[in-house]
Amino acid sequence: MIKKILIGLAVIIVALILAGFLLPSATVIDKSVVIKAPANYVFEELNDLKNWPRWSYWNSIDPEMKTTFSEPSLGAGAHYTWDGPHTGKGKLTITASEPDRSLACSVAFSESGAGITTHTLEPGKDGVTLVSNFTYEHGMNVISRWMGLIFISGEVSKAMDYEGAKLKELAEAKPRFSVSISEVEVPATHYIGLSHTMSTQDPAAIAAQMSKMYGELMGALAKTKTAMTGPPFCLYPRFDDTSMDFIAALPVGADAKLPAKYKMMQTTGGPAVKAIHLGDYKALESTHNQLNQFITWRKLEINGAPWEVYITDPEVEKDTAKWVTEVYYPVRK
Repeated sequence: MIKKILIGLAVIIVALILAGFLLPSATVIDKSVVIKAPANYVFEELNDLKNWPRWSYWNSIDPEMKTTFSEPSLGAGAHYTWDGPHTGKGKLTITASEPDRSLACSVAFSESGAGITTHTLEPGKDGVTLVSNFTYEHGMNVISRWMGLIFISGEVSKAMDYEGAKLKELAEAKPRFSVSISEVEVPATHYIGLSHTMSTQDPAAIAAQMSKMYGELMGALAKTKTAMTGPPFCLYPRFDDTSMDFIAALPVGADAKLPAKYKMMQTTGGPAVKAIHLGDYKALESTHNQLNQFITWRKLEINGAPWEVYITDPEVEKDTAKWVTEVYYPVRK
């Protein structure tokens, strides 16, 4: 009797092994969801790994999961590791990132191989369609093929449905802004600068004072034949309804030779919120207000003086409608 049972078990095992070779050599899952929001609203959730706990299925089912993020945490090369009682251990790495278009990740599971996830944003009439793909190669591993059929297909499919719905919810709930706003990582920048305090009630006087200060700074660089490493910018350590402190600045190399009167200074690098302002400087107040609304909505904390980068030279381009200004607020998440 026992012999018959053992023979029967052997037959079943052999049958399962043979059947395993007939199963697909890879688990491939495709999902799509229509999101009525601009592409950058969705992309910024994907591109910064520190945003993932907001919409990740795996974080939702394993709240005790410990996650460690790389610095920077966004863009190609960024990664995080996880260790949870329900989800085990692993590492996810962004392998490719094309702003507002696509993102690709490798997902390494410490005990069961690795997979590849891609997200593509396809433009539509009222927003975008988020197309997501998960591919897990099993090769000739029969056990892995059965795991793909029994566990991976069902659980990962469920996770992708959850995450698509959460990304849709987050992107569609985001306030609408008239300027392009995104979360970025900025490098530290060396600069030469002059500070000044004046009333905020006279924009013309501010513009005249800034022009005078930039003229002095450019003259100083010309004397030492020091080249600028980027466009001029202005930091605002303090400003209110009546007055403000500002620093007119010109970026230079770390080894720049400066006249004795001037000191080399450096901005703080790290996470920031960036807006691209198109048009006259007179409308910059609205852009600053929208940035503050964005920061409040994202529950971020301002972490230093904001600054404006003047991409367009008004002496060259006279049409104010074509002036481009980048506005940055350093933040703490």
